[in-house]
Amino acid sequence: MRTPFLIVANTLATLPVAMRPLLLVLLGHDRTDSFAVAGAGAAAASVCLAVSAPFFGRLLSSNGHRAILSATGVPFVVVQVGLAFVTHPVGFVVGCALLGLCTPPTMSSGRSMIARLVPPERLTRAYSLNAIAQEFLYLGGPLWVTGLVALADAPAAVLATCAVGALGLLGAVAAVPSGLAPERPDGAKGGSAIAAAPIRTILGVHSLYLTSLGAMWVLVPAFANELGEPGRAGVLVTVWSLGSLIGGAVLAARGRRVPLRTAYVGLLATLAVTSVPLATIGSLGWFAVVVLGFGLPLAPFLATTDELVATAAPPGTAGEAYGWLMTAGQTGSAVGSAVAGAVADRGAVGAPFLVVSVALVAALVLALVRRRTLRIPVGSTPT
Repeated sequence: MRTPFLIVANTLATLPVAMRPLLLVLLGHDRTDSFAVAGAGAAAASVCLAVSAPFFGRLLSSNGHRAILSATGVPFVVVQVGLAFVTHPVGFVVGCALLGLCTPPTMSSGRSMIARLVPPERLTRAYSLNAIAQEFLYLGGPLWVTGLVALADAPAAVLATCAVGALGLLGAVAAVPSGLAPERPDGAKGGSAIAAAPIRTILGVHSLYLTSLGAMWVLVPAFANELGEPGRAGVLVTVWSLGSLIGGAVLAARGRRVPLRTAYVGLLATLAVTSVPLATIGSLGWFAVVVLGFGLPLAPFLATTDELVATAAPPGTAGEAYGWLMTAGQTGSAVGSAVAGAVADRGAVGAPFLVVSVALVAALVLALVRRRTLRIPVGSTPT
């Protein structure tokens, strides 16, 4: 039961991080009456998280999960609580930056811990369940935040989300086996996760993959708005997430039937192919059908990525590898959002979704060109 508990605890602990962009925009506008300040704060938090994630991920392996989660968790909670009461624009942005810097590496810890707790033959199902939990988080998280804002206000939403995250973090710390010894990176191979060619390939692909998702989060609302139905954007996002949940559930139930590298490239190709029809649809009904299909490979691809990282990372560097994965994702998502926003302002229906397809095709090309680096020796064990 330790692994399911770990997944649930880490999912709850991730709530303040997953909902951070929405929370900080709402809080920043509430406290400073400026969306510019709110956006700057959200950006500062994202940049600082991208910087700190690999560092804390590396410390997980060398200093132990309990020590690092506890050491980062306390200032993280303190800064969140304090930020809810900051009204000065500069103070708000600085507080957001501190929030990003001291974010506990819960995602890196959870994903690397799964690899140490679960036998290799059960890793696919374990990472599938983790991906499903993440989908529920992104599906229910916005409803949680907006509901709290409607019932109370933005500071209350931040404090309540902080409380849930703190409880999840306590659970994540408790889920770490007491006898689990810290791992030391292999100094002979440079001591860093990015010294491994497979990890560098995965990071490049993941950045482009998140570029496509960052674009989707902008383009779906823009699409609904262009059709005169801005209120339907949430429905379309829900349908998209539902497709991902279905895909993740199928993978968890059936398991992986092909080699890991083949599954990784195959799912990436499926994402690229199923993204193309998004640019050809001009009605909400048909778009819902197409975006459901596009969602089906999402959770399976995320689960396969996590499993591939666990297997490919040099000994003692899995935590750092997942930290770099977050950095790549934050960077890619920011690029995708910015590009999609510029394209969406042109007012076309459907065509802007080509940004999504271009990013996924680029990711697929990179994976194919560097496919040999993804060949994991038979008998390799997750680290």
